Amino acid sequence: MKESKSLVANALSKPSIGALQGYREAEFDDVKFLQIRAYSEHPEVYAAADILVQEFTKTRQQIRNKDKYPRDAKKLIASIWLHKGLFRFTTKGVHFSKGKRKQVWMTNRSLDLFNCMRSLGWVEEVLGAIPPYLAKNKIGFSAIYTSTDAFKTLLRSLAEQDITVNPDLPCVVRKNANKQVIEEPDSFYSSKPYQEHQSLIQAHLERLRRYKTCWADGTEVNPTELVLTRQFTEDFAHGGRWYCNFQNKPKSVRNSITIGGKAVGSLDITQCHPMLILRIFKGKETEDGLFSSHNEDVYQVSGFDYLDRSIRKKAVNTLFNANDEESATKSLRNTHWWIDEITGDIEIETYKSKKKRKGQPVFKNKAEIKKFIENFKFMHPDFVDAVGSGVGLQLQGFDGAITHQILKFADLIDLPLIPIHEEYLVPEDKKDVIEQALKLSMQVLLQKAGRYGSIGAKWSNSIGGEEKIKIDLTRK
Repeated sequence: MKESKSLVANALSKPSIGALQGYREAEFDDVKFLQIRAYSEHPEVYAAADILVQEFTKTRQQIRNKDKYPRDAKKLIASIWLHKGLFRFTTKGVHFSKGKRKQVWMTNRSLDLFNCMRSLGWVEEVLGAIPPYLAKNKIGFSAIYTSTDAFKTLLRSLAEQDITVNPDLPCVVRKNANKQVIEEPDSFYSSKPYQEHQSLIQAHLERLRRYKTCWADGTEVNPTELVLTRQFTEDFAHGGRWYCNFQNKPKSVRNSITIGGKAVGSLDITQCHPMLILRIFKGKETEDGLFSSHNEDVYQVSGFDYLDRSIRKKAVNTLFNANDEESATKSLRNTHWWIDEITGDIEIETYKSKKKRKGQPVFKNKAEIKKFIENFKFMHPDFVDAVGSGVGLQLQGFDGAITHQILKFADLIDLPLIPIHEEYLVPEDKKDVIEQALKLSMQVLLQKAGRYGSIGAKWSNSIGGEEKIKIDLTRK
């Protein structure tokens, strides 16, 4: 940390924006935005919030919604404490909700209180923002901050078990094409479907906390890592997958946790989206075509066996997600892969800006991408019309609905689980239970399409062992 600050100090002492960008890219590329996802009623948080609100109000005669500032102060303080280390934060007013708008985790009150924390010396700027017109990527960079010793002194006895989820965090959101949250009217949050989602998520979190979900070292996983959000794109007919911070952890870390003092395993649906395409749009269980009897893997593409299967899977799903082949080609030209130095896992990312790339590109050039698409179509004719169709967002809606149904079953039978898209972590002794829950959910959601043949799945245990499973959908 001291080394990073000294580098920043040297960069800021020079007038060169290019030099400043160079230091930012070298030292701060992985610094994340502060997420106001936490809350606490711990006495120290309460006292710190009281100091903060008093400091903010003493120079202002009139304050709108004054009664809401203490609650927002607790959210902000708990989130900064939990985040630890460096974080990005923007102080541009356009990024904060106004009036009755429902982006309650990023309100103008949050901005007011954050700026007051700066004046109190509780947070300090480590690296200043770069505006779009000066940035090489034409997007710009938000400022980077860190909490100070003065802030930490206020919270000496605060522990992770004292932190809970921001109670105002929306559990269902829509995002536009630029991944910005779309505002919803107040009636949306009082609707029956939203209230059902909220109750389901609260029960899910309470169950995981009651069973004590712990990291490998025995410390409890904070609920802010486990809180689920269902995310749609543009409208409620597209998207609908469930997301949580926990999914960003490497699989080796995820499968090393314990729930209720027991090691966990994970049940992962094999080739989930291709399976859904076949069942929902083709009305069949398996592929036809020249290679169908020799190839059970949709992600196998002739001439590209040198790519790891996870990379081929990413590429094929990109073909399904894109609205046309040109968009798919553009995405694949910006898809890179590398091996994580700590976990040894393959990491894959598709870049949408001039952000510094990691690793190496999956494909050398446009011609190689074209060859990949041609070979995929040749080997898998059942999926030709899915390429460049944008069907991926619909498929996310289906796997989101399956997870929703599984969460409802889990609530009925008190089953602690953690969903990672179409993968489900449960205590190892609940393997048969999650298999049954998945089967019933498929039958309920897909109706006829979910009541014939079988689906493939993979069970991974806590020590890395894997077992292929066939789940019979014909039986009740």
